[in-house]
Amino acid sequence: LGRGASVIELNQGDSISGRISRADVASLCVESLSSADAFDTTFECYELDTARPLESVGISNILRLRAPTAQKTGFERRSNDGDWASIFPGLSKDRV
Repeated sequence: LGRGASVIELNQGDSISGRISRADVASLCVESLSSADAFDTTFECYELDTARPLESVGISNILRLRAPTAQKTGFERRSNDGDWASIFPGLSKDRV
């Protein structure tokens, strides 16, 4: 089972990555279909406590580490109230 929107973070810019359950990816995908804020955007999604800079993701995943990185990109998006819909506002639209 998934852990839910309250422990998921979205990011943009391909600098942070982490792990996420298939159930949470499925929920996120379904919810994004009805969100104007998610339309025409690209983002990474992961559980907050698995976030790592891209260069350390391999080791982090092998060791199954669970401690969030202190690195911030300024593009982090989190649910305000544990609701999937509140995680999408603030995402930047893709540039063509």
